[in-house]
Amino acid sequence: MMWTVEPMLVGHLALSTMHKFYPGLGASGVDALTALGNVVQIILFTCTILLTFVFGATIIINKWLGAGRKEHANHFLGQTLFTSMFPAIGISLIWYFSAPFIFSTILGASPAVTVICVDYMRTVAWFAPFIIMNFVAIGIVRGAGDTHLSMMIGLLANIIHLVLAILLVYGLWGFPHMGVRGAALAAGIGHTIGFFFTYSVILRGKSVLTFRWHDFRSVRRKTIVQIIKTGIPSTLEQLAWMTGMTVVIGFSNRLGVAAAAAHIVALTFQRLFAVMYLAFGTGALTLVGQRFGAKEYKRAGKTANLFVALVGCLVLLLTAVIYFRARYFVIIFTTDPDVIELCVKVLQIVAFVQIPKAMSYIFSFSLRGVGENKYPMYLAFIGVFAIEIVLGFNLAFTFGFALYGLWVAAGIDELFKSLLAIRKFRSRIKALVTLSVK
Repeated sequence: MMWTVEPMLVGHLALSTMHKFYPGLGASGVDALTALGNVVQIILFTCTILLTFVFGATIIINKWLGAGRKEHANHFLGQTLFTSMFPAIGISLIWYFSAPFIFSTILGASPAVTVICVDYMRTVAWFAPFIIMNFVAIGIVRGAGDTHLSMMIGLLANIIHLVLAILLVYGLWGFPHMGVRGAALAAGIGHTIGFFFTYSVILRGKSVLTFRWHDFRSVRRKTIVQIIKTGIPSTLEQLAWMTGMTVVIGFSNRLGVAAAAAHIVALTFQRLFAVMYLAFGTGALTLVGQRFGAKEYKRAGKTANLFVALVGCLVLLLTAVIYFRARYFVIIFTTDPDVIELCVKVLQIVAFVQIPKAMSYIFSFSLRGVGENKYPMYLAFIGVFAIEIVLGFNLAFTFGFALYGLWVAAGIDELFKSLLAIRKFRSRIKALVTLSVK
């Protein structure tokens, strides 16, 4: 939600405010909106690397929990959290020192957007180790079934983030007027507080999982290798998807100011919806994985079907609301008429993309729950590189469909992945049931 609210806040910054913080660039609220979208994408892209630990540990931990071996599950949690500290520090350094190259050269952002991106990224980089370590811990605990804890910590961190962002972006109630930098500072403070709360709860044994300091300090190479080996296929899948999204943002930046901003607004909604699908997907992974660990294969298949019914009701409602009320959603982010006109049409395409995307999440995560980690990865690689990047580029630039072409390609990709994931999951369940009978 906060990655949705922040672009709303900065998108309405006045020209005088932008000139105060970024003199001589002619930056506007539309540039700030585009910059926030670019920064969020890079943050999510780099955090995707840490999914190796989240997915690897979650899959292994759920198998041990399903088998009634909680002490083994706790051991894997401690080892994962310790190991993830090192890439977390490395990522924070990359965010700080490589920001100008990332946004100007790789993403092709305009000079004004690049300066704003660098300002935000370097501010939040100081808090990055805490943000990333919290991301890993919450991901594992949520995947193990303690969704109540993850919800409460998420609410705590993001309420602090929201309140501070409003106060610091606009300088209300005696707080300094900091513009975009205030949004970055609010994000860092909010999620750092979330980090300390998360680890205090886990260490006090108030979660489904805990760990001993011995597990945290003593490195066991065999355990770490098993976590990484298990998590790599799922991580590569998500990394491929994030790579595609990042490349497509680069395409949109090269289509002009209005197209770049409109794409960020559409992508912001896509990210927001993806978080909801992720919630259902994580639930499917957890419950299907535990049924699989207990060798209840028919129940695993029925569990996946239940999640399809639940997410299907949600996504049909979302599709209808976004399609018929697209303009109302766009004006929340900006009052620029060119951006509004383009983004309304794009959002109507995005509305229909949500149906196959939701199904893709449920069945990809369900496949992981029954031990099929590589198949979703293969689908992601084919879909991202052959459809979203190659086909999307040609639709946008060769055939002249511009931003519409990029989102049509995204819809084709999601349809491709969902159909094949459904087919694979059903065949896998059928094979497991047959084998268990024999």
